[in-house]
Amino acid sequence: MLVLHLSLTPLAGAPIRICQALRLTGIQARCAVLNDEVGDYAKRTFEHDLVWSRDREEIIDIAGRCDVLHLHNFIGLDSREFAPLDFRMLWEQGKPMVRHFHSALGWIARHTGQSEAAILECPIPKLVVAQQQERFFASARLVPNIVFPQVPLGSTGDALPGTIRIGYAPSIFNSARSSRWDTKGYRETIRALKRFSRSALARGTRVEIDVIEQVPHRECLARKARCHIVIDDLVTGSYHLNTLESLAQGSACITFMDRRTLQVVSDLTGRNDFPAINVGLEDVHEVLLDLAMKPEVILDIGQGSRDWMARHWAPVAMARHFLEAYATVQRTPHVPFPARFEPTATARWLGIELHDLLWHNRAGRWPAIMPGWIRAIKGVGGNALRAAGLRR
Repeated sequence: MLVLHLSLTPLAGAPIRICQALRLTGIQARCAVLNDEVGDYAKRTFEHDLVWSRDREEIIDIAGRCDVLHLHNFIGLDSREFAPLDFRMLWEQGKPMVRHFHSALGWIARHTGQSEAAILECPIPKLVVAQQQERFFASARLVPNIVFPQVPLGSTGDALPGTIRIGYAPSIFNSARSSRWDTKGYRETIRALKRFSRSALARGTRVEIDVIEQVPHRECLARKARCHIVIDDLVTGSYHLNTLESLAQGSACITFMDRRTLQVVSDLTGRNDFPAINVGLEDVHEVLLDLAMKPEVILDIGQGSRDWMARHWAPVAMARHFLEAYATVQRTPHVPFPARFEPTATARWLGIELHDLLWHNRAGRWPAIMPGWIRAIKGVGGNALRAAGLRR
């Protein structure tokens, strides 16, 4: 079987890693990206296979003869970014396709200029990552993000060197309160980590906070591998690739997963013991302080996390979710996957609105942050003092 993945951006390396896992099963899988250096991907570089500006003719050739066309996120039947490829024509000719969603429905609608209803009405059989996004796509089949352990066993903190290293690798830098989903709570999380660092020092515990920003993926992985604890998204209720990477490398990972996300991970894996430490931003200070006094617990959690990922989230095992989806669309190219839930008002309240209400309620306990206009004034003042040699 030959499968071609098409994406506008590297999508944090998700498509290429799916292809790498599929190849381990004997599948020919190629990954084509329209632009691998757009926006912050100019610094956050990822592995790549085919790039449109360089491999255009090869991509067109593979699209014509592949057995399954795997379209990612923003690409629908009428997308023209890969012209002269005509996805609607290929669809009408019976080409097996899947459309794989990695983002919240509202974000995709804003990016594509389509309504949310139009995106949901897209007839291509849908896949969705088993994170917060799934609650918006009733007829999408759950699939995992795939990660590969990048470091030898035992390389993450065999023994604590007297300093607890905590990593935080945000991909966006807005406030937790600025968006329901398109945030990692950067400003509030940084403030919480600074507060924790001061509290730990007052107790005689040495900690090192590594904030990993805008670096190539390889460097990000290497720096996280040196951390005993990694912080992911503490605000929205969803884990991310960061969580999976950190667990696979043997770090204790703290993220906040709401009840819906926990259920989805259980549905995907058949297990209810996902090893991430489920803590929200409002409680992370106390949890980190307690863990800082128990280094042997940190190491044990990290080792257990790595072992769990090796047993239950291994790349070959996770690739089977995609193989099953491909087999289905090859048999019945124009038939959507069975709905996982009915999009009723009750289902919407339980799956979306309830968690939105809880998110708003939690926000009252998050660290206060300085208003933007005050930060701007302080920034101007700081620059003036530095220019005058009065501040470094």
